[in-house]
Order: sequence, then C-alpha cells, then structure tokens
Amino acid sequence: MKTLFVVSGGDAPGINNVMAGYLRLASANGDSVIGADGGFPGLLNRQLVALTVDTLTPWMGRGGSFLASSRDPVLSQQEAGEQIRAVLHENTVDNIVLFGGNGTLRYIPPLLKGWGIPYIGLPTTIDNDVPCTEMTLGFDSSCNFAYHAIDGAQATAHALRGRIFLVETLGGSCGNLALAVAHGAAAHAVILPEYGYDDAWLGERITHALNTHGFALVVICEGARGARTLVDDIPKWTGTRVRDVRLGHAQRGGAASHGDRVLAAEMAQSAYAALKAGTQMGIACVTNGCLSIHEGMLENITPTLPDQTLYNHINGLT
Repeated sequence: MKTLFVVSGGDAPGINNVMAGYLRLASANGDSVIGADGGFPGLLNRQLVALTVDTLTPWMGRGGSFLASSRDPVLSQQEAGEQIRAVLHENTVDNIVLFGGNGTLRYIPPLLKGWGIPYIGLPTTIDNDVPCTEMTLGFDSSCNFAYHAIDGAQATAHALRGRIFLVETLGGSCGNLALAVAHGAAAHAVILPEYGYDDAWLGERITHALNTHGFALVVICEGARGARTLVDDIPKWTGTRVRDVRLGHAQRGGAASHGDRVLAAEMAQSAYAALKAGTQMGIACVTNGCLSIHEGMLENITPTLPDQTLYNHINGLT
C-alpha cells in the first residue's frame, strides 16, 4: 500500500507527530508514504516528497508541518480531478491521508469521493470546529500556549494592582478556543463571535472585577466584535488603561502538547488500520473521548455553537 499525505489549510501542532506515527506503521508492514509539498497545488505540480521514519522523527518535537500547506482553491478547476488521478496513477498511490480543518474536511472529501480516490480525513485545526469530533488536533496545544501568556499577565496583575488585561486568541469566526482558554484561566469575561454583548454590561463587569479582585482579565476571539476597538473603548468606560495581549499566529506554531501527541498517535493508528482494511472514505472523530473512523462525510452534520451555558457562567450571566 502506498499513501499520499496532503496538508490543506492552516497548520496545527501535532501534524508532524501523525506523519511520523503513520510512517512507522507503514514501514513496519512494508508499505510506503509520499507527501505533497504545498497542499493540492503541490500535488498538481508534482511536488512530491518521499517520506521516511528517519526524516519525520526529528520533527515530532516541532510545530507547524513538515509538508507545506496551501489554501489555494485549485480543486475548483475543471480538470483538477483528472489531473490528480493521473499524478496518483503515475506514482502508484493507493490512497490519501488528508490533514485539514472544517473547510478542508467539508468541501474536499466529496470531490475525492466523486473522483474515486480513497481517503481518510484528519481534523487538524486549533479552532476545534469540525462538527463530527469533540477534539481536533492542535486545540489542546494552542490552549496551553495561551496559558503561558496569561500566567505572565496574571503575575503582573498580582504585583501591580489595578490593571485590565485583554487577551486575544486566534479562532477566526469560531469562539471555541477563546471560550476554552477563558474557562481554564478563570477570566472575568469572554467575548465570542457567535454571541453579542452590551457595551455597558462589559464595562460594568470589568469595573466589578477591578474593585473585587484588583485586576480584570478579558479573553476575546480575534473574529469577535470589538477585537480591534475594545483596547480603546474599555478605558473610556472604566477610566483604566488596557494591557493588550495578542497571541497571534505563534499560538498555533508551538510544539504539540502531551494531549495532542496522544491524539496524534491514535489518529495515525486509526487512519493506517482503516486504509489497510480497505476503507474508501472516512474522517477521524472523537466521541465520548474515544477516536474512531466515521465512514462518511460532513455534508449533513450540523456545526455546533460554543457552549452557551459555559459562556454565560464565565460572564456571570446565570
């Protein structure tokens, strides 16, 4: 069996760990793996790389992806399917392991199915927004990265009282990451794209935290209303300057946490076993803490919103 790795969309901690784990299984069973360097554009341009255990093992402690990714929508081209099948045939590839987030796993699998290309999709995104799974690879690592920054801010908050810290996480239009970080860091307020808020309420919430605890911690998702304006608005409402902490893309570039390394190992084992058994299409999904291969697509699975009960609890709305 010969497998092709393709990374599509944003990178996430743990991708390299999946690759290394899959390669060990393939090597032990006489199978081989190649990678497309540059996502699907790289595949169409025949930018293929032979992969070995020795090549990938040193990358297990690094973030990002050994194979470059891409968001270029080349698969919408009329002859993309025919070209991909030709490249796979030329290189005697039997199946694909596809690394990606919600967009990748929602829109690309139907194309692969239509072209008759067997695949396993792996949810690799720090946003944790793939609807079939409780946990995506990279989410745990990105939460831990945020805590390092917040812990530093909290130390200053204790030493120098009367400060407001506004911490912006990644997440785009999905607030799962910000919500989880706010919960774990005991933030006084969290602002998400999915739920609106009243300016007067937020000002009062922050002022109460300042008066009660000597500091205020607000976590906001980058795609939420106020992500670029609250740093100027909050001082007008509270009379206190805001210390602005923007985690940026470094949040998704760190080494994989223990939790993500374990999840990566399980993804590698499940994907390899499924393809070896002849599975034609599937997506790795975590349900009730257990990973399995969902032999279907995400077309009919409704995305869920961030936990509103937890959101209300953090914001003192219950």
